[in-house]
Amino acid sequence: MAEKLLNCLTDRHFLLFGTIIHWFARYEFLMQAIIANVTGSDVAAIMLMTRDLDFSKKHSVVLDLLRHRSIPIDQPDRVGQYLTMPHTRTRLRNDIAHSTWILSESPHLIQPKWIFRLPPSIKPVRDDSDVSGEHYIESNEDKLSYSFDDLEDIVAGLAENYRRFSEYLLQVGLIQRSALSL
Repeated sequence: MAEKLLNCLTDRHFLLFGTIIHWFARYEFLMQAIIANVTGSDVAAIMLMTRDLDFSKKHSVVLDLLRHRSIPIDQPDRVGQYLTMPHTRTRLRNDIAHSTWILSESPHLIQPKWIFRLPPSIKPVRDDSDVSGEHYIESNEDKLSYSFDDLEDIVAGLAENYRRFSEYLLQVGLIQRSALSL
């Protein structure tokens, strides 16, 4: 078992994990740039004030602030749509940052080690249409095992969504071009 733990992550895993963490940092910076622009502050001050907030809390602050300000009514919804993609990946981001990883039961997959120590309060979901009994329902954000292809698709999705999101923010004036060069 020790060998399974020690050798399950390769340099490629670490590269993909680091890339995912970096994309989250870039999204967080965009959110801080939005806050700075909307409040008329500088990004450094906003970064200091929000440094202890995780991604989800910064996400909430941005959307609440945009809804509070007198901006076109569709902008908070559009920003929220662009932030939905990374928001659904926060569990993976947190597992990368805070979990050790092991090989999954399925070949060529890895998963956070905590999965085998689920608290007794987590129970399978029962689906009455399933005659075989209980099973777990998996969604994008509940995915627990990852292949290289899965991780590469996540990186590509985060990158493309970031590109479109930053273009939108520039187009509607929610950030300045200088924010992208930092």
